[in-house]
Amino acid sequence: MGGPPGEPGELIGRERELAQLGDLLAHHQVVTVTGRTGVGKSHLARAAVRAFQSSWQSAACLRCPGGPTAQERLARAADDALAGLRPHRRAPRTTGPRGSRGQALLLLDDVDAAHPECAGWVQRAVMQRPWLHVLVTSCQPLGLGAEGLLELAPLATEAPADGVPSPAAALFLSRAARLTGLRQDRTVLRAADDIGRAVEGLPLALELAAAKTRTHSAQQLAELVRHGQCWLSSPHPALRRHRSLARAIGAGYARCERQLRIVWSRASVFAGPFGQAAAELVCAGGGVAAHEVPGLLARLAAQGVLESDHDPHGPAQPRYRMPRAVREFGGLRLAEAGETEVALERRASHVRQVAQIAEHLWQHGCQGHAMQLLEEEQHDLKAMMRHAVQRPDLAQDALDAAGRLWFWWTKRQHTSEGLRHLLQLLSLHPLDRPESGTAQWLAAWLAARSDPDTAETLLRHLWPQALLAGDDLLIARISHVQGLVALFRGDTVKAAECFEHASECTPDRAPGGPGRAVYLAALAVARTVQDPAAAQRAARAALAQPELRDDQWSALRAHYARAFVDRQQGRTARAWNRARRALAQPGAAICAPNTYAALKDLLHAVESGETVPCATRVERAAAVLDRRPVPGISR
Repeated sequence: MGGPPGEPGELIGRERELAQLGDLLAHHQVVTVTGRTGVGKSHLARAAVRAFQSSWQSAACLRCPGGPTAQERLARAADDALAGLRPHRRAPRTTGPRGSRGQALLLLDDVDAAHPECAGWVQRAVMQRPWLHVLVTSCQPLGLGAEGLLELAPLATEAPADGVPSPAAALFLSRAARLTGLRQDRTVLRAADDIGRAVEGLPLALELAAAKTRTHSAQQLAELVRHGQCWLSSPHPALRRHRSLARAIGAGYARCERQLRIVWSRASVFAGPFGQAAAELVCAGGGVAAHEVPGLLARLAAQGVLESDHDPHGPAQPRYRMPRAVREFGGLRLAEAGETEVALERRASHVRQVAQIAEHLWQHGCQGHAMQLLEEEQHDLKAMMRHAVQRPDLAQDALDAAGRLWFWWTKRQHTSEGLRHLLQLLSLHPLDRPESGTAQWLAAWLAARSDPDTAETLLRHLWPQALLAGDDLLIARISHVQGLVALFRGDTVKAAECFEHASECTPDRAPGGPGRAVYLAALAVARTVQDPAAAQRAARAALAQPELRDDQWSALRAHYARAFVDRQQGRTARAWNRARRALAQPGAAICAPNTYAALKDLLHAVESGETVPCATRVERAAAVLDRRPVPGISR
C-alpha cells in the first residue's frame, strides 16, 4: 500500500474541482470529498493523489472495507496503510499542494459503511501525527472542526457552445468510444446531450449508459433513459456495487435505518421540489411521526439522497428535491411495500390544498405570491394531472384543481401542457355535468390561440348547458372565448360583439376567472380600427372598474388596452408613458408575464416607429399544439 494505484480513464469535466481539491490539501490536514452516490468522488480523489504525488514524501490509498464487519476492520486496515507512510525529512522543491505541517498523504476512499469509526480514527491519527494529511471520500462530511470540504456536484449538462458537447455528454462520448468504438456525428452528439440531461449529469449513470452502446444506439439509449435509469448496468465495473445504478443506490439505502428508508421511499412520490409541510403529509405514519419528518429529511440531505435548497440565514423552511435516479429507486421500494396508491392520494391531497391556497391568494390581491407558489409546486401539480388520466375516478378532483388555477395555465410556458391535461381529463368525464363547465371553458380559452377549431367544439358542448342553467357568468366567459377566436381569425366586428356581450353579462368581482375589466380591454383592442371613439370609451371603462384595486393581472391588461388604443390613434407619447408606467409596477412580470411581454413589445414598437397590427393582443399566441383528437371533444 506504499503508493496509489493507477486508475484508467481520463478526468473529464473536473479540472476546476481538481484544482480546488489541490488547494484544500495545501491548507487543511483533513479534506473530505462529499457528494451523492455515483458522482465520481473516488475518481476525483485518486486523480488528485496521482496528480500531486510528487508533492508528498509518500502516499497511500485505502478503499475502506464494506459489509457488516466494516466498522471493526476499518481501524486495522487504516493502521496497516499508515505504517507504510513516512514523513518528509525536508520539504521537496515541487509544485502542487503542500501542507505547512504535513508531508504524507493517506486516501481513505468510500468510508460510508464505517463513517463514525472513520471520523474517530482520523481525529486521533492527525492529532498524533502532525505530518499526516488525510483525504476522505464519503457521502457526508466527517464533522471534524478543521476539515476542508469539497462538495462534488454532477457534471454540467448544458453545452458551452453550438457543436461542443456538454461535460456530461463529453464523458459519455469518451467512455463509449473507448468501450465500443462509438463514432461521433451530429445525431450522436444530440443524443449524448439528451442522455446527459436525462441522467442529470451523474457520471456513474453516464458510464453505465456508455457500456450499453454495445447493444443500443445512442438515440435508443436517449429514449430509454428518459423513461428510467435503474436498469443501467455493466458486467465489468470497477466496484461490485457499481454493476448497476440500482445496486449503487441500494448500497446507500441498505445503510439507512428503518425510518430513513420509509421517508426515502414515500418522498419519492414527489415529482419535483417539495417542502416540509408536504413531506409531513405524505411521509408520516407507519412508525414515522409527523414531527420527526423534518429531521429525517435533513439527514437524508446530509447523506446525498436529497438536494436541499435552503438559506440558513433566512426565515423560509428548506425545500428538497430528490434526484431522478434516487426517486426511481425509492418508487420501486414504495411499490414493494404496497404504499404507492396511498402516497399518490396524499400527494393529490397536497396539490388540492396548494390549488385552494393559490386561488385564495389570487382573489385577495397577492397574485405574485400565488404565481410563485404554483411555480414551486408545478411538477407535482402536473404529475397529479397525469396520474388522474390513468385513474378516471380522480378526474373530477383534477379538473376542479385545474379550474381553480385558470390564471396559471394561461402563462405561455404552461398553456400547451395545461390544454393537453384538460382535454384528456374531459374525455374521461361526462361533459353534460355542471361541474365540468369550468374545465370546458378553460380548455376552450387555452385552445383559442392555437387551435380555434377545438375551442369552438368545446363551446358547442358548453353553450346549451350555460343557457339552460341561466349561468350569466359562464355565458360571459363563453362569449369572451368566441371573441378571441374571431379576433385571431381577423374578424374584429364579431370579436367586438362577443367582448361587449361578455362585459354586459359579467357581474362585479366575478370569481374563478377574468372579470369585466379584461373583457372591456379586449373590446377596446377589437374596436380600434372600426370605431376609435368606442375603443377609447371601452379602454377608459376598463381602467375604471373597481376590481382593479386588488387585481394587478386585470389592471395590466386594461393599461395595455389603453396604451394600444393611444398608439393606434397616433398619441405615441401618451402610449409610451402609459406602457412605461405599467411596466414599472412592482411584481408585474411575475403575476402577468404574458401581458408584461406584450407591453414591452408595444413599447418597442412605439420607440422604433413600427406598426402594431390589430392582432396584437393582451394574451400573446402560444405555440401551435399537436392536434390530436380527444374522444368526445376534439374533432
